[in-house]
This record gives sequence, C-alpha cells and structure tokens, in this order.
Amino acid sequence: MPVTSRFTGYCRCQLVLINPAMNRRRIYFLEICQGLFNVVLFRAWGRIGYRVRCKEEWYVHIEDAIKEANRLYREKTRKGYQETSHYG
Repeated sequence: MPVTSRFTGYCRCQLVLINPAMNRRRIYFLEICQGLFNVVLFRAWGRIGYRVRCKEEWYVHIEDAIKEANRLYREKTRKGYQETSHYG
C-alpha cells in the first residue's frame, strides 16, 4: 500500500535509489521549513558522491507546500526510491 501523505507539517526526508545493475546511485532530499515570511519547500537531487542540484519553492500557505511535497514523494517512491534515515 503506497504512502499517500508522508508530510503533515515542517519536516524532511531523504530518498535513495541504488541499482548497481543499471549503474544508478541517486539521492533526493525534500524539506519543508519556515522562511522569514513564507514557507519553503527545499529540494536537492543528484548522483550520490557528486554535486547535487537544489531548488527552493516559496509558498504563502503551508498546506500548499505539504501538498506539493507529498506529490513529489509519491512520484519518487513509484520510481523505486526508498526513504532512508541518514541526512548527511
């Protein structure tokens, strides 16, 4: 049964996709945090061991950030990413 709502407020998660047969070692990081005036959805992704790409999206309401974070989480888990507890 897929997770439909991983994010419920301010939090973060790290997803990894490791498939040696296809030479895939990918990481995806999501975090919802409070900015100075707005809510920020921070994303970072890339190949493990290399420079990652980052993107920030600003939202007026936390509900919109949660909705987008859950959508991204579902998309990545459908592609085979798994959540890990390491944030380093």
